[in-house]
Amino acid sequence: MHVDTFIDDRGNDTSGSKYAAWFLLLHRLPSMMALEFSEWIDPFKLFCTYGGARYRVTGASRLGDVWLRTDHKKSSGYDRRVDIADCSDWSDKPC
Repeated sequence: MHVDTFIDDRGNDTSGSKYAAWFLLLHRLPSMMALEFSEWIDPFKLFCTYGGARYRVTGASRLGDVWLRTDHKKSSGYDRRVDIADCSDWSDKPC
């Protein structure tokens, strides 16, 4: 599933999907706008479960995948780029 489809659908919020959609919407802003508003965007964090492990979500690409970090303290870059449909248990907390 493309990340934009996930954002558009938003689903119900039983698994944190509404918060995840909002977070990913902020991280899909054009880079110029993301830099301009970074002081308000940066404090927010998103975590998910993928393949049985917890990851920090650091962004999403225009190709539709999401970026995951094993190190929960790092807010940029990625260790994995995965299909958002394979992620679950969305939360603003790592546990």
